Amino acid sequence: MNDTELAGTWAALEPTTAQRRRMQARVQWWLDAHGSSLISEWLGLLKINPIVSLSLATAAAGLLLIATPLSWVAFSVL
Repeated sequence: MNDTELAGTWAALEPTTAQRRRMQARVQWWLDAHGSSLISEWLGLLKINPIVSLSLATAAAGLLLIATPLSWVAFSVL
């Protein structure tokens, strides 16, 4: 690898201020266009397959209820 190739690679890894602003604007645009809340995602999942969604939500709530007291015990022992 010569100095020219190294400079080109470094330029790709370190964008200029204008390039950073452009990338940030594109990322922000994408997030705004595709942004959704967690509740709307869960409701969308319920529309697709309600039985599996409710079972997964129940399992997650159960694990949360079980894990919290177990973590208290684990931290008290340590």
